[in-house]
Amino acid sequence: MPSIAGKIHGIHEQVARRDEATVPHPALIEEYQPTPEPEEPEFIPVSKPPSRRGSKLNDEWTNNPNARARRIVERYRTTSEARERIKQELGEPEYAFRDTEIRDGLWQIMDKMERFATKFFSFESNDKDRLTRSFRLMTPETIKVIGCVASGGPGGQDGWRDLFFDEQQRRALVCAIIGNVLVEQVFQHAFFGGTMADFETLSTLQERLRDEDGNAYAKHIQSVVFGSSSTVIKPTTTLRLPPNFSAHVNIIVASIFTHIEPILRLKQHNPSNFATEIYPALYDLVASAGILSLHMRVDPHTVYYFTPVFKEDNFRGKYMESFNHAHMVATHPRDRKTWPPHVSEDEKRRAQNDDALTQITIMDGVTAYRVGGWETSESDPWRVRYAEGSEAKGIRSRILTHGWVCCRWGRARRFVDGRPKDDPKVHGAAWKHPGFVEFRDVEGVGWGEEGLGRKGSGAARRSSGGSRRA
Repeated sequence: MPSIAGKIHGIHEQVARRDEATVPHPALIEEYQPTPEPEEPEFIPVSKPPSRRGSKLNDEWTNNPNARARRIVERYRTTSEARERIKQELGEPEYAFRDTEIRDGLWQIMDKMERFATKFFSFESNDKDRLTRSFRLMTPETIKVIGCVASGGPGGQDGWRDLFFDEQQRRALVCAIIGNVLVEQVFQHAFFGGTMADFETLSTLQERLRDEDGNAYAKHIQSVVFGSSSTVIKPTTTLRLPPNFSAHVNIIVASIFTHIEPILRLKQHNPSNFATEIYPALYDLVASAGILSLHMRVDPHTVYYFTPVFKEDNFRGKYMESFNHAHMVATHPRDRKTWPPHVSEDEKRRAQNDDALTQITIMDGVTAYRVGGWETSESDPWRVRYAEGSEAKGIRSRILTHGWVCCRWGRARRFVDGRPKDDPKVHGAAWKHPGFVEFRDVEGVGWGEEGLGRKGSGAARRSSGGSRRA
């Protein structure tokens, strides 16, 4: 059930969206978004003093939480004193506050990604020859990443080209490339910025705990991150950046730039001219993700799981956030007011059964897992205190952020006995022969017969089959 902190910050079993204030189009409520669940009655934690139930203070925290928090910060001399006062007034376990900080940190990174893509990739481009030349500059790793996070849809090779020509889809693709790198190489890194000695220690720890679950590993990993032999760290301990943090950030920045440089060449012949602007922006983005990754690692009570989202899957508003929400509303086939002049009546009727599908998977959502039931207000990750009878109540999960995707209207791929079996008539005007193709097979990409001979990338091509989204 939602707690008071959950109501304040939008987190209980589901987290509020970044654009929560936006009222969805009525047609989307039925067709594009899930049916809203009925509100549950307010839950008062057992640890909250009875005198505060229904009080004016609770109303202030519920209706104007930021204003109340600012007044407390202004009143107390140190942030630690203000922190304790806020915790005392709300009467929530510490994980409620940590969840909010992790969620807001992820949202901030997502916003930085979007601003970065808007600043450097908002331009017009429809030169097919120039796009083909850019494809030839892509490394096997870049080709694999794009093939993992995006789909050209039923439009054949032109479907892939449209992802680079359409400004909004191009920006979504750039965000997806960055998001893929951040999740796999930063957030899911065992110890971002650590040394080889740290990794050897973690490897030994993983071997020793190979028969345990993730919670057992979480209890020990913070000792490596903090550089302490103790597995119980006081919450007041200062977290210092590991010695290789800056070097690790620079490696990730260079990797991202390698991936996005060919796309930037659609606008500039020499993207290195923008290096003085692009590199600082990427460094800030990656460094923020690295610090947040370390914060996740030092919580001994929580396992943060990046819940995967898949391309060409049905959009589910309960678990996903749409990058192109406004466009999806405007082009809703069952509520569309205007159609392009070339669309036939038969195509309009066919489109009535189209679904909202994920075309680009930008970033996985995050779910926090914890052992046990409800915790008291005195509980923190280092000294967990359960309410009476709650300690053995399984594992709790909290969705902190939704998966971030870019969508399209259409029909999903059809397979029979593991082989593609699509009917062009089902996809209508969107279908272009031969329909769904892999990015590596697009002209100029370099993983076809010509590319295999030129780049010697046969091994890389074979490895692409193991991608979780391919």
